[in-house]
Amino acid sequence: METVHAVYEGKTFRLKHHLDLKPGQEVELIVKELVSVETDPSFDIASLAVETEITDLAVEHDHYLYSTPKHGKKDAR
Repeated sequence: METVHAVYEGKTFRLKHHLDLKPGQEVELIVKELVSVETDPSFDIASLAVETEITDLAVEHDHYLYSTPKHGKKDAR
């Protein structure tokens, strides 16, 4: 089994790479739309970053978001 990428051109698929198949050989095609990474909401998540000066924000995010008790022993704020 091999995964190949192709571009649909109306009635045919244009393969992006050569396949080692014999003319007339039957194959099964499973079509799955590839979504561009740029349309994924998490693609540009770094642009949402802001400087908070909270050094333990990644570890203690629940504390800062929901006021739960901190997991760590020292307050790094």
